[in-house]
Amino acid sequence: MNAITHILIVEDLPDVSDWLSRIAAQCFPDASVQQADSLASARELLPTWPAQLALLDIGLPDGSGVALIPEILAKNPQCSCVITTIFDDSEHLFAALKAGAEGYLLKDETTEVFSQRLMGILAGQPPLSPSIARRMLAFFRPQKAIEYNLTARESEVLTLIAHGYSVRNAAESLQLSHHTVADYLKDIYRKLQVNSRAEATLKAVDLGLITLRHQ
Repeated sequence: MNAITHILIVEDLPDVSDWLSRIAAQCFPDASVQQADSLASARELLPTWPAQLALLDIGLPDGSGVALIPEILAKNPQCSCVITTIFDDSEHLFAALKAGAEGYLLKDETTEVFSQRLMGILAGQPPLSPSIARRMLAFFRPQKAIEYNLTARESEVLTLIAHGYSVRNAAESLQLSHHTVADYLKDIYRKLQVNSRAEATLKAVDLGLITLRHQ
């Protein structure tokens, strides 16, 4: 991809919008950034802002940023539209890809990981969060985890916990906060109807959700 000189960020939360703007400035120092907090304000910018990169939130006050993708591409077919969201489920993911999104990044990634994925655009690499890339592969190789409504991230946490990782170590491995992983673990317990790591591990192995590696 050619150098990126114009970036559009569509995000309604000011702190998150500023965070994305800082990342964009770091990744693409020669680019100018415009921020919009709704579909309406973004549409006002489209006629005069030739974005080559658009970072689009899904949960906007007046709709989903996915709706902007066809409009952006109609004005600039070379623009890379990247969804930035907290939603890691298949429904949101594939709706975005179907609309023309080239990337899908989760906002719970660390700044370092998020930046690395975003900069991959310059090398022709689609910016995808690791768990999203795995979910895309899982779409073609369905796993039993889907039957229990485990998200890709929950499956990652379950696998690490089953292999003896503490919550803190799992958080470090996934580059998430300790509290975020603890919340994922609570959701795993609820979905599997268990009350401990040992129970979760036994049930996951029994159901074929994971395969333990023997040391």
